[in-house]
Amino acid sequence: MIDRPLFFIVLTVAGLWSTPAQTQDRKVPDSAASEPKWKAAARYDYDRVSGGRVDWQRWTAVLQRSIPRGTVAATLVRQRRFDTADEGITVDLWQDLWAGAYGHLQVSFGPDAQIRPQYSLKAEIYQPVGPWELLGLYEGRRYTGSDVHQFGAGLARYVGAWYIRARTTAAPRKSTWAVSQRVGIRRFYYWTPSASYIDLEGGAGRSVELVGPNASLLTARTAFASLRVQHFLTDGCALTATLRYSDDGPLSRTGGALGIFVRW
Repeated sequence: MIDRPLFFIVLTVAGLWSTPAQTQDRKVPDSAASEPKWKAAARYDYDRVSGGRVDWQRWTAVLQRSIPRGTVAATLVRQRRFDTADEGITVDLWQDLWAGAYGHLQVSFGPDAQIRPQYSLKAEIYQPVGPWELLGLYEGRRYTGSDVHQFGAGLARYVGAWYIRARTTAAPRKSTWAVSQRVGIRRFYYWTPSASYIDLEGGAGRSVELVGPNASLLTARTAFASLRVQHFLTDGCALTATLRYSDDGPLSRTGGALGIFVRW
């Protein structure tokens, strides 16, 4: 199982390296954009679930503030799955580190959660190397009576108006590893101080999935595909829309999301 993600990374490097197009310097992700001081966002997610199960819903509200050399954001989430509702709060910090590198730290709380982690911690470091960006990550999630630890590595590169990325993650489980890969490609189609784009992402492998209330977890073979559009109406206001399909082993989901954000 361990050889598979290494092969995937090597194959991705070979494919990207063979591209002769000009590249751009890696930009800090949208969530860490530093030009505006404030950003507020709202989003609604809906998924139709197979097997006659109750559909999933999620409501999200975000408030973000630029700080010296970074960004901090607070997110409130209300989620409904398996006919059970949970709430939680997430705090994100994006911060410049050394010589072109930056980091992302995310902490989530939901002490009474049944369908999401009670606590979670994610740490990511992005390091530019020439035209490439390398990623290393760790994520820990605590559910009722069970912990999940996940490690990962990724590659990204700009090629003209295209942004190409790949990521492999691995989570140790009893007598096995849950290893999965994902690749994505983003095309920017409108450049201003803000950037509109179309983003396509897909992945497959084995992952630890929530398959029922009371934090019922299962290591299953999974696959997903998503299409996301972000379009700026003005330099300070944008709409987002997502369509997606996910096969989570014992269940599958078809759905999407609509969102809006403003910044000033």
